[in-house]
Amino acid sequence: MLCIVHAADIHLDTPYRRHDEAVRARLREAGREAFVRLIDLALERQADALLIAGDLFDNDWLTLATERVLVDELTRATSAGLTVVYATGNHDPGRANYRAMGIDWPKERFHLVASRQPRRIAIERGGEVVGWVVAAGHQTPREDRDLAAAFPPAPGPEPAVGLLHAQVMSAAAAEHHDRYAPAALDSLDPSYAYWALGHIHQRQQVRPDPPVHYSGNVQGRHFGEDGAKGALVATLDRGAAPEIEFEPLAPVRWETLEPGGLDAAHTLPDAKAAVVAAFRRPQGDAPADQEWILRVDLRGASELAPLLADADERAELAAQVREDLGVLDVEVRDRGLHRPVDIESHRDQPHLLGQTLALLERARADDAALDGITPVQVAGGDGAEMAELRAYLRELLQDLDAEAAVRLLRKSESA
Repeated sequence: MLCIVHAADIHLDTPYRRHDEAVRARLREAGREAFVRLIDLALERQADALLIAGDLFDNDWLTLATERVLVDELTRATSAGLTVVYATGNHDPGRANYRAMGIDWPKERFHLVASRQPRRIAIERGGEVVGWVVAAGHQTPREDRDLAAAFPPAPGPEPAVGLLHAQVMSAAAAEHHDRYAPAALDSLDPSYAYWALGHIHQRQQVRPDPPVHYSGNVQGRHFGEDGAKGALVATLDRGAAPEIEFEPLAPVRWETLEPGGLDAAHTLPDAKAAVVAAFRRPQGDAPADQEWILRVDLRGASELAPLLADADERAELAAQVREDLGVLDVEVRDRGLHRPVDIESHRDQPHLLGQTLALLERARADDAALDGITPVQVAGGDGAEMAELRAYLRELLQDLDAEAAVRLLRKSESA
């Protein structure tokens, strides 16, 4: 049996530019704390190996103080008998003039894999081999080849893990990343008991059997990296299904809220109460001392729309929410907040909105009017196809009265 802890994309000393200095300092500290928690996890679970699938830090951004924490924590892990295998990624590449090659890494039980040529590492417990790790790293920030394609068949008979920083193109959120070491799913040799991947920050299983996993990053860095962040613990045994668990580690968690009830809000305290009510601290996937950075997106009808269109008023709302919830930071955005609209009072009126509402009504009721907005390339279908298309278009038009009213009234107010 082989027990591994799989982590990736730690990005120590990420520069945070969009927050005030106190929040930026806390986020940089949170990255270091998450790494310490990662080491704690591996030791507490008595893992055989800690695997880091690239982007441990961002090359030139790594400070000397954080480098010392990094080396001290890895030394603590390896001195306790843990094997650590670290494969470089595109942010921490392994060619001679890059930062990874100049760090005084631990001398025992630590393996830096900084070459695209796969390297085989035996994982031992009590002097016996209990598994294997085969890893490849990035030598430069722009690796454009499929590194997985060069991996040999898994050593055996003990469980083997493939460790790589790569972009499996079929993975969720892959389209949001630049193409670094793009890997075809078929390149991930099925003779391995587990593939431990890095680069995509969204935790996910790419293939169930044999399992291919992205662990995601251990600490979110912006609102695009919301939700619980941490590492995976995988227990692998011959002839048994792998056991894979997620362990949350991030000291700071990012979340976006869309509060309801703003249509009943008449004052700023009412709006604050709606935001506070929308915040739910999840159970089970967050550390007890979890801190939060929240983004509040305001949408829909509210008589407070003119007030909250002002950036200073939104900042005041954010400050009050931050104080009430006791969170690290809050950002409030207007994402389509508008005054309540009495649509019926605008029907049959000579202005643009009245004409627009009349047009929508005709399109919903009159086939000829509906056919007039049908794309030319599909308008020549047979009767059944046209009936199905009309039904589909009418469904799309169902809620457009309110949308048209809001857009036209907001445009006239800003003119």
